Amino acid sequence: SNNATVAGMLQTENGQGVEDVNVQVKVSTATGQPTFNATVTTDQDGYFIQPNALPQASGTIIEPVKDNDPLNGVSTYDLVLINKHILGLQPLTSPYKMIAADANGSRSITTADIVELRKLILGIHTELPNNTSWRFVDKNYVFPNPSNPFQDIFPETKEIVDPQTHQMYEDF
Repeated sequence: SNNATVAGMLQTENGQGVEDVNVQVKVSTATGQPTFNATVTTDQDGYFIQPNALPQASGTIIEPVKDNDPLNGVSTYDLVLINKHILGLQPLTSPYKMIAADANGSRSITTADIVELRKLILGIHTELPNNTSWRFVDKNYVFPNPSNPFQDIFPETKEIVDPQTHQMYEDF
C-alpha cells in the first residue's frame, strides 16, 4: 500500500505506559472531506498502531481519549496537595500535575476543583462533569511557562499533513 502507518506510545509523566486509551485516527482529503476514521486501543504498555491508514496528500488528526475510572489515582491526599497549591504553600511541581488538578476543566486551579474531586470521591458524581478523567499532551510540546500550563493552549491532538514517510510515530 502507498498509505503510511501511524503508531505511537502514551505514557504518564513518569514514563509508565497508559493502557486502554482509545486513539482516534481521523483522515481527510486536501479539501477536508473525511475519508477514514478508526479507533485503536493502546496495549498494556501504552503502544498503539494503525497500519496503512494515512494516504499521501491527506490530513490526519490523532486524538487520544480515555474517560473511564475517574477515581484511578485520586485520593483525599490530592485534595490536600491542591489546597496547598492554591494557598501558595506548596506549588504543584509539574505542568502535568496542574492539568490533572484542574478537575472542572476551567484552565485554572481553584477551590471549585477541590469541590468536584470531593464529590467524585464521595460518590456524588460518577464522572467529572466538565472534564475527562485523562488528558494527553503531545510529547514534543514544551510548555512556555511550566509553572502555568494554562497560559497557552497545549496540544491534546496531533495533526499530520501530507505524510511523506511510511511510518509516523506520534507520542503523547
